[in-house]
Amino acid sequence: MVATGHGNWELEVMAVSRFGRSSGRRVLDWSCLFLVASCMLVVPVREGACQTQSPQQDKSSAEIKSTEEWQSMYLGKTRVGYLRSVTTPEMLEGRPVIRSRSETAMTIARFGQKVKLRVVMESLETTGGEWLSFVSTMENPPSLSTRTEGRVEGDELVLISTVGGKTSTRRQPWDRALKSPAWQDRLLRDTVIEPGSEVKLESFEPQFARPMTVTLKGLPAEEVTLLDGTRRKLGKIAVTQSLDPRTVQYSYFDDGHKTIKTQTSMLGTEMITWTVSREEALRELSGEDVDLAIATLIKTAKIEKSLETRRVVYRVKVAGEDPAQFLAEGPTQKIRRIDPETVELEVVSLKPGIVPDGLELEEVAARWSQPNKFLQSDDPLVVELAKKGVGSANSPVDQAVALERWVRDNVKDKNFSTLMASAAEVAEKLSGDCTEHACLLAAMLRSRGVPARVVVGLMYVPRDSAFGGHMWTEAFLNGVWVPLDGVLGQGRVGADHIKFLASGLDDEAGDGFAAFVPVVSALGQMKIEVLEVEH
Repeated sequence: MVATGHGNWELEVMAVSRFGRSSGRRVLDWSCLFLVASCMLVVPVREGACQTQSPQQDKSSAEIKSTEEWQSMYLGKTRVGYLRSVTTPEMLEGRPVIRSRSETAMTIARFGQKVKLRVVMESLETTGGEWLSFVSTMENPPSLSTRTEGRVEGDELVLISTVGGKTSTRRQPWDRALKSPAWQDRLLRDTVIEPGSEVKLESFEPQFARPMTVTLKGLPAEEVTLLDGTRRKLGKIAVTQSLDPRTVQYSYFDDGHKTIKTQTSMLGTEMITWTVSREEALRELSGEDVDLAIATLIKTAKIEKSLETRRVVYRVKVAGEDPAQFLAEGPTQKIRRIDPETVELEVVSLKPGIVPDGLELEEVAARWSQPNKFLQSDDPLVVELAKKGVGSANSPVDQAVALERWVRDNVKDKNFSTLMASAAEVAEKLSGDCTEHACLLAAMLRSRGVPARVVVGLMYVPRDSAFGGHMWTEAFLNGVWVPLDGVLGQGRVGADHIKFLASGLDDEAGDGFAAFVPVVSALGQMKIEVLEVEH
């Protein structure tokens, strides 16, 4: 989210004021993806680590004890929430099983507005770590909660997803070798990963509905300053997972293999957890909310009349990484490598309906026109609003531009508290930030037969002379993917938008939220220099 402009704040996990009547825009605040990544991808390692070891055999329920652990969560030096983990042995139809429940709660600020996120994951498994079922719920008021329920049936996983009050069911192949996080904790409880050794564990991420490999590497012990100011030498392991191998969580544990501290860097911010008492974990927050929206801006030189730019050349640098892997190439963006950490990025503005000379036209896959759990283009209200939005426009180009303008004019309740609402929910509430504008516009376009998708990237924020995270829409018109921005509604998108990736928000197609996470991990290291500007 970004706040920009010379007038009202408009929002989006991005902020911005309305173009035209007052210049500005909304920008996607990367804090939304940061929060999701924090809750989904930071791996809980609560009981030490191990050397290579064969899978643990089934145990009786009597051998597995009930446990409850609490952690306080910090961003930098500010406490922002807590984590709770509970494991309980049970009997199910005459056999021992284990029920595990984890709860993560965070509160931060986005341009001064509080954002609350609570994620609860409950799983049922055999004592050998074989999944039986799980339920994952994410709550982010005022938006409706999202819920993913999984049930293993033979070699298939039945997934029941509820997003924006709409429920869908699908099946996908299931690998019985995938183990639960609770099983991993039990496996690691009694042994230690020595410095230089490594362990790989195959697991599954319910919120993203994707398998992942968790890698644990032993590191030399370190002296750590504890919460009370005392110093203590602790063992250390590095934990990564395959959905975002660039993000490393460091876990520090005592001689009893109990985890004392974890530390993870994201977006240039340190997320730290400390194992504490229940009372300390639930202690009232100080009210000094961390504003990640401001913290994630990328400063650069001033761009005059940025919304009117037709061509801009940028130099993009990412420390220790090839920036090209995070940037999209296509009709609006060309990349030229300078060195292993630097590229020149040429961005051009593309007007709907105009196909540049020499541009090779594409064919479009059917899935870009179909409804899914976030882009519910078959929702009756989405269909009705799209029909109203196009008015008398007939051609796909004219309808796309009309719908872009309609979304700008009608999604009037701007707030920074919602992380990600589905198109059906936005259609009902007409509320949200850039993510909600992008989702609603994409779904409305699909309902009119125009292939559409959302785009994650950056947008220039004049007030701060910086780039902030943003989400907008692309429509497939005359054989070309053309950018549209429902926040701005100006009929074309300027060269002040830098595209990272396009997505259908479709887990089944492999381009759901998990696809965004590697990009988020690079932002804390990204620098942008403006080289050339044309209007």
